[in-house]
Amino acid sequence: MSNPTDQLSSPDPAAPVFRPGEFKGREGLVRNMLRRLERGESLSLVGGPKLGKTSLLLHLAWQLNHAGPSPKSTGPSALYVDVADEADWKRFHSRPPNPDTILLLDNCDLLVEGKTRSLSDIDLLPGGSTVFAGGRAWREVVREGNLPHTLKSIPLAVFLEKEAQQLFSPDLSIEQQATLLTYAGTHPYIFKVFQAEILREGNHGRSEQVVNDVKQSLSSFFQDCVNQLREPLEHEVLAYVIEADKPVNPSEVARAVGLLTIKPVADTLCALGLVARWIRDEEATLSASSRLFNEWYRETLAS
Repeated sequence: MSNPTDQLSSPDPAAPVFRPGEFKGREGLVRNMLRRLERGESLSLVGGPKLGKTSLLLHLAWQLNHAGPSPKSTGPSALYVDVADEADWKRFHSRPPNPDTILLLDNCDLLVEGKTRSLSDIDLLPGGSTVFAGGRAWREVVREGNLPHTLKSIPLAVFLEKEAQQLFSPDLSIEQQATLLTYAGTHPYIFKVFQAEILREGNHGRSEQVVNDVKQSLSSFFQDCVNQLREPLEHEVLAYVIEADKPVNPSEVARAVGLLTIKPVADTLCALGLVARWIRDEEATLSASSRLFNEWYRETLAS
């Protein structure tokens, strides 16, 4: 079974980052989840592709197995299981964990898509808490409320700007930092991919060329994100927010698409990491903060 302590750090932007000192930007969310797990709650962690679900689960495992859920308690042990990993899945079923073990289940979309896994395979759930992590398919099942488990929903979103700034490499100049935030926005994966390319090119890389190279390298990832959208209205709202090219009030977007509210659609787009929801000057706003994705969307889908 995957053991997070055995995994090595990697400069690969796609590699999970979970050790203290390396895991940055979601400390408050981690504390909230640890408190809930300590109370015996089970949770549903939902986020779009490469939004950080695996890193968060592995970090929770690290905290629970090494630091405990609070300074005063070592707490129960935790077990990370990748539902998509055949070997992981077989070991989980052949050696059921102790009853007080906290389960951290990754890639739970496979439990509801009816292919090689199903929810009935989780009959071995112990008495401890469980965190189910998944994407769009898992989110829809949880929202329908037909699960045999009571789950507290924990949506994952893009970083706040101050959280993204914690990821800055010390080797970046102030100008490069500004370019990074302007083009990558605060999506953690896009941010890390763009930063890695800036560092690779150094001062010799032309900004325009770096932007084009990264946009091309991320094309399949961007397409994966868009493939998560299921309704024409989701595309319509996303296109409007992208074309606005600035934070917009959800009421403005709703009027533009002829609805009283777009909250369900906005919730979906935010959960997928395609749109960010902020409070600016005490006003709720939506924004598409990654210029790299926005340009790709205009060039590929909106033309």
